[in-house]
Order: sequence, then structure tokens, then C-alpha cells
Amino acid sequence: MRQKFVKTMWRWRALAAALSALTSLCGCAMKKVAPPPPPFANQLGDARSDRLEESLFKGDQALLSNQDIDRILTARITLGDRHRLALLRLNFRNFWDSEIAELEVANSENLRKALKTVPQLTQVQFVPTLLVPEKRTIPDLREAAARFQADLLLVYETRVRTFQHTRLIGTDEVQAEAIVEGVLLDVRSGIVIHAAQAAEGISAKKAAGDLNFAQTVAKSQVLATGRALVQLADHVVTFMNASEQ
Repeated sequence: MRQKFVKTMWRWRALAAALSALTSLCGCAMKKVAPPPPPFANQLGDARSDRLEESLFKGDQALLSNQDIDRILTARITLGDRHRLALLRLNFRNFWDSEIAELEVANSENLRKALKTVPQLTQVQFVPTLLVPEKRTIPDLREAAARFQADLLLVYETRVRTFQHTRLIGTDEVQAEAIVEGVLLDVRSGIVIHAAQAAEGISAKKAAGDLNFAQTVAKSQVLATGRALVQLADHVVTFMNASEQ
């Protein structure tokens, strides 16, 4: 019985020694593991560290230097002395139907009248076709507006998505969505001070007076575009009236 007890004690001591050795090995292995890298957010800086204020890539300065970008981002534009607004549509369309062409002219005039409701604007005119540059870059558009002696330039573009289907019973119907995008450019500084987008949908069926369904589609597109242009004008008017306060 005593011999059995002694054997058991030796087994427990051997087990304890093995566990002690394993613990020591694990501790040494843990000490050799490199500390984890700092979080990525710390590399970008935070409120307690220096902020990165310029580009780290030399190629970025081919167009604008770090100093120019800093001046642009910190510039304060006031509109109190901006009284002449020029309008320029980027995409032009040729209409084969006189009625549709008249609707397009009415759309342009409605846009101009809506913008003239801004009290500070004494002149709202479309840039003459002869002054519209061949290249539609910001510097070229700015030069055209300056030659027209405009303080502000509203550049806008329209596009139409048309959904057409034929019913088994009844007349053809067209559904269209007109999307208008515009940016308001301060001619003196070349900075875009406001950007807006508007969309308008319309659904129409072929009317008795339409020559064909193609005319119905074209009319629905122009009507939807005209309503979207009025929405765009409302955005610009709201912005300019708020800037006066």
C-alpha cells in the first residue's frame, strides 16, 4: 500500500514539473512576439497630433500647388457685389418640329424669369452663341462669362430618360424623366459656389393633334425638362437669397 502511494506521488510531481516547464516555454514565446502596429487612424492624425495639410504626391501639384489648394479651400466668397448672372446650357438640341422648338424657347425664358426674382440680380441673360467656347472646360467657360461682363455664371446640362411601351388595348403612352444639373460659378475667383440637381417625371399619351408617336415622345421630353429647369431655378434663388442675409 505504501509502495503504491509513493508511485502516485512521483507521478503527480512529474506532472507538476511538466506543467511548469510548459508555462515557462509559453512565457518565453509570448515575450518574443512583436507588439501590434498602431491603429490606422493614428497614422492619419487626430486632434492631439499634427494634421496633414498638403498632398504627399508630387504629381498632384502639376495643376494646383498645395498653396493654391489651401487658398481655394479657405477662401470666403461674398455675393453682395455680384449683380450680373449669365446662363449657359452645355448641350444643345436641334428640333425638327416647330411646336417643340417653341416649347424649348419657353423653357429657357421661364428659367431666366425665375432667376430674375433674386433682388440683387440686375441682369440675367444667356451667353450669346458666338461666345460659347468650343472647349467646355471651367477656364474657357469663365473666360466667356468675363467677356460677357457677368459676375456669376450658371452652367447647366439636361438629359432625358424615356420609358416607352405599347398597351395591348388603348393608345401608346410615354413616360419620361428629365434630369437637370447646374453649377453656379463665381467668375472672379473661378470657384463653384453652388451646385444643384432637379428631376421631373411626366407621363403622356398620343394626342389627337400629334403627327405621330415620335412627336408625343419629343413633347413629353421638353415638358419634363421645362419643369425640372424651374426646380433648378428655385434651388439657385433660395441659395442666393440666403447668401444675402
